[in-house]
Amino acid sequence: MRWLLLCLIVLAGCSTPGALVSTATPVPPSTALPAPMPTALPALTVNLLYPKTDTQVEMGQSVTFIVRLTNGQGNPVKDGEVAIAVRDSGGKQIAELSTVFGSAEVYRSTAWTIPHRAAEGTWNIKIIAKSERAEGSGSSSFQVTPSTSERLLSKYGYWIAAPTLRGIVPQLMAEKGDARRGLIRWGGQLPTQHIFPENWVEIHWLGGEYKLDSPAAVRNFMLADLGDLGFTPIRDLGPFKPTRFKQWAAWQVGARGRRALDEIEWMIFYAPKVNKTFAIGTTVVSPPRGIDAHAVLRDSFEVAPNIQAKGVAPEPLPKLLPAPELISPTLGARFLGTAQPIELHWQAAQALAPDEYYAVLVEFDYGEATNAVRLTTQQTHITLPEALYRTPNCGVFNWQVTRMRQTGVDKAGQPLGVPLSYRSLYWYVQWLYPPGESAAFPPKCPNPQF
Repeated sequence: MRWLLLCLIVLAGCSTPGALVSTATPVPPSTALPAPMPTALPALTVNLLYPKTDTQVEMGQSVTFIVRLTNGQGNPVKDGEVAIAVRDSGGKQIAELSTVFGSAEVYRSTAWTIPHRAAEGTWNIKIIAKSERAEGSGSSSFQVTPSTSERLLSKYGYWIAAPTLRGIVPQLMAEKGDARRGLIRWGGQLPTQHIFPENWVEIHWLGGEYKLDSPAAVRNFMLADLGDLGFTPIRDLGPFKPTRFKQWAAWQVGARGRRALDEIEWMIFYAPKVNKTFAIGTTVVSPPRGIDAHAVLRDSFEVAPNIQAKGVAPEPLPKLLPAPELISPTLGARFLGTAQPIELHWQAAQALAPDEYYAVLVEFDYGEATNAVRLTTQQTHITLPEALYRTPNCGVFNWQVTRMRQTGVDKAGQPLGVPLSYRSLYWYVQWLYPPGESAAFPPKCPNPQF
């Protein structure tokens, strides 16, 4: 018995232990846990500060896009990346712009110029913004309008870029005529100190080809056919140099303005593709150094034969008689005292009718003002009144003659009328006090006189 118990104990304690087996129940494939989904980034609020939906930008002008990013708590996001896509009114993508975070806690693009000759209307903006912890998007729009260059192209069939030397913001100061015959004057000045930098471009166009085979013919064309020359009065024309302007045979014509600091030049040529004769005048005062300012102002000019221009300007361009031709005293003649009367002479192509007369404009400076006196006569000469000599002046008297038709009289009984001719050139005489004779007025002449 004891032997049997001993054997049972031995058998129980001496058996070889087996391997450990897991008792977990396998999970069927159909009930496996799904993979964790990526966590969506918090949204950024994208606010386009400029341009606004009603902002109008002209073609050729620049625009800087300004964007503010804020997080869910409304705080500015400084570490983002902001990209801007611009599409024109036809849906074509025009630009992709990056931005830089800066002052006022906003993102700014570099200044971007709206292309010329683009589609006008509503342009759309798409903004994509990202940071390490968030992302967002936004959209807006702004308005693109034609520039003056585009308007001139569509109305009159020629292109020229805006005159903007030294950052001048130009204005269209004159626009007359129509697509067949007209003129514009476009430019401005930069207020600085005593002498203002200026730039002006003036374009005349006349349908047809004119005889331009000599300096005399070109001068006659400018005075008789163009007639209304220059934003500043023109004292004289010349020299006349045959040249080429782009693909056209041309004349380069110098001109003298009222002041020595008025730098003026003309380019006269016939463009056969549009059957028009053009005159481009450029005037600059204190231009940037190191450039040919006249070439910069006019070299963008081109004609567009494919455009059927039929524009009409706000004002008509009258066709007048040639201006009276000034004869004497010669330009800049000097007179001392009153012993010798100063008699102004001119000539016209034909005699006056009974209801016609000559209006003689006399202008002179004193201090910062320009004073004007109007004289009338039916003769081709007139004497400067001695009273002008004793009126406060700076010793320079400018004179200009226009043929007129009388329509009435003023309060003093002097004739009033409408011009029949273009204005003459703008000559001057110097009428000075002789040595040893003091003027009856103090000297106040800060401006250059001629």
